Amino acid sequence: MKKREFIKASIFAGTGLIAGNIWGRLTKKSDKTSKKKKVIAINGSPNENGNTAYALSVIGEIFKNENIKFEIIHIGKNDIRGCIACMRCHNEQTVCVHAVAEEKAWIETMKTADALILASPTYFGGITGTMKSFLDKAFYSGSKYFSHKVGATIVTTRRTGASMTFEGLNQYFTINQMPVASSTYWNNIRGLTIDDLQQDGEGIRTLQNLAKNIIEMI
Repeated sequence: MKKREFIKASIFAGTGLIAGNIWGRLTKKSDKTSKKKKVIAINGSPNENGNTAYALSVIGEIFKNENIKFEIIHIGKNDIRGCIACMRCHNEQTVCVHAVAEEKAWIETMKTADALILASPTYFGGITGTMKSFLDKAFYSGSKYFSHKVGATIVTTRRTGASMTFEGLNQYFTINQMPVASSTYWNNIRGLTIDDLQQDGEGIRTLQNLAKNIIEMI
C-alpha cells in the first residue's frame, strides 16, 4: 500500500473508531435516561382515603403527567412494632429480623425507588406512632440502600404542628445521606376535611411545586 493510501485509510479508520465510541456513549446515556423513574410514597395515616391520601393524589397527578411511576404504600392502619435496639439488622447485615413479611416487602419496594416521600398527618404535634415505628426499623436496617435517593416530606394538619412533624420526618433523610427536595413553602396542606384541603390553594401549589422539584432532582 502506498504511503498516501495508507494515511487515508488510517484517517478513515480512526474517524470510524471515534464515531463508534461517541455513539456508544450516547447510546448508554440514552438507555440510562430512558429508564422509567419511580417515586414511592409512604402514607402514615390510619385513614387510607383521608387527607394525607388526597395530598399524595395532588403530587401523583404531576408524576403521571411526566410519565413517572408513582406508588403509595399505606402503612398507617397496621399494627407495627417499633425498634427494640437488638442490633441484629446491623450485625447480620439484613433488614429488621422482627419485621413481619409485609413490612419486609415494603422495605424491598422502597429500595427500588429513585425518590421516597414520607407523608403523615399531625398527631399531637408529631408523626403518627405507627409510621414512626415502621420508619425507625426501615431506615436503620435499610439505610445503606436509601442513601443518595431523593427524599421529600408531606404533612397534613388541621391547624398547627405541621412544622414539628415536617422536621421529624426529614430527620430520616438528613442522617441517611439523602438529598431533600424542597418547595416554595413548607410541604404541608391544612384542613379538617378534604373539602377544606381543596380550598387551601397555597398548600396545593406547594405540593405541585414539590413534585416538579423531585422530578428535576431524579
